[in-house]
Amino acid sequence: MLEVLMALAVALAVAAVIPALLAVRPLAAEPSDGFARLEWRLFLQQLQIELNEAKKWSTDGRVLYLHKWNGETVSFSLVAPKAELIRQVNGAGYETALRHVRAVSYRIGAHGLFLQVTADDGKVCDAFVARMF
Repeated sequence: MLEVLMALAVALAVAAVIPALLAVRPLAAEPSDGFARLEWRLFLQQLQIELNEAKKWSTDGRVLYLHKWNGETVSFSLVAPKAELIRQVNGAGYETALRHVRAVSYRIGAHGLFLQVTADDGKVCDAFVARMF
């Protein structure tokens, strides 16, 4: 009986370690002077939070406007010379939301918005940001 328990414990330990080993990939540092995937994912998370706080949203294709319940209008627009996507509240401020961006386009969907970003290096990233409720 003890031998069976020991064999089961070893089998469970191996079964627990194998998926973790398969998921490990070499950590390659992304260049700090270019478009970063981590920054892209962070931008999408922040945009989803903003979208959840908005009562309605609109776009002219290049600028996204989020109209919040408290009367504020948050906009995301591209500043071409600096290649930055910036966030402004009521037309004031200058918060960098995403760097190294060549072009951006927005399309409104029924429950969210589609966005496409072209990075400086020509890489195209597409996403759909859905409203939670």
